[in-house]
Amino acid sequence: MNELFEYKDKDTGYVIKQFTNSKERSSKFYFTTESFTSDDKYFFYIRTENEKSAIYRVEYATGKQELALGEGYTNLGMDYHRDCAYVRKEDSVYRFETLTGKLTEVGVLPPGRCTGHFSASKSGLIWSSYQLANKIYALVVLDPKKGVAEVVWKDDHVLGHCQACPGDDESVMYIHETTGDALQRIWMFDYPTRTVRPYYVEKEGDWITHEVWTGDGDYLYFIKYPNHIMRGTRDGHNFKVMAESTQYLHCAPDRAGKWITADRITGVYMGWKNQIMLINAETGAEEVLANLAEPATGAEHPHPSFNRSGNVVLYNAPIDKGFCNVCAIDLDQIKKP
Repeated sequence: MNELFEYKDKDTGYVIKQFTNSKERSSKFYFTTESFTSDDKYFFYIRTENEKSAIYRVEYATGKQELALGEGYTNLGMDYHRDCAYVRKEDSVYRFETLTGKLTEVGVLPPGRCTGHFSASKSGLIWSSYQLANKIYALVVLDPKKGVAEVVWKDDHVLGHCQACPGDDESVMYIHETTGDALQRIWMFDYPTRTVRPYYVEKEGDWITHEVWTGDGDYLYFIKYPNHIMRGTRDGHNFKVMAESTQYLHCAPDRAGKWITADRITGVYMGWKNQIMLINAETGAEEVLANLAEPATGAEHPHPSFNRSGNVVLYNAPIDKGFCNVCAIDLDQIKKP
């Protein structure tokens, strides 16, 4: 299967590659996990047809697609350091080799559901925020060498967006999910001591959202909505405003630390544009890469992120009927801000 075609953005003039042309939803992975293999030859996306979802692997250069994982495989999160991802089917967790497609069962989860994708720590411990069968929220860790899953934290809050730090085996970020603003959103769990602490301590009026680790785990990026992209050190002691603009919703850094990609959508502020941006991480200057239709739901948000080399931005392009297609922009054509 190959649906690749190119067109120019009518406002920026940049060439856009569109890899899917689905009648329903085709969406890239969430920006808090990788989409590309380590050699940038392939990327993965989720395709939904007739209310059934499957994961496809796409050869970036040609657009050729092949089915990677069929219906029933969920919560896929890629490893920042190894050519594998972790995925759930029923209560089992599998290691999925992203280059060969090999599946290996590595453990079983407790009864319940994941509240986000899996993430892997530096050595490969597998983490997820969770709702147990008794409805209590939790953090769960699975050691693939032992095949044993352990509940290491319980909470009455809705826990989500759990991301193990790629730079150590100790720091695990998670949030209190309110589907909007929270009194204190970002929390950091320390695995050795089984303790939690606020990461960025919010004051009245702060709206903090949409967090992502850098590939080395040295920094956590997040949005101080609606105007600022923030970056904090792993220990949560130092924070920096990386960019300021009319609106940012999601952001993702490249691995070299030179560039940030972000999106903005109209949302509650009618009159704002729907765009993908490239931002200079040193100066905060931005260049608009693409203009988009208004997403109907959060599932069609653009969620842009880079490939491993940092020369491609992959994103969702919403379409009028509420679905989206997977698109990319090669950055060698871009006027760098």
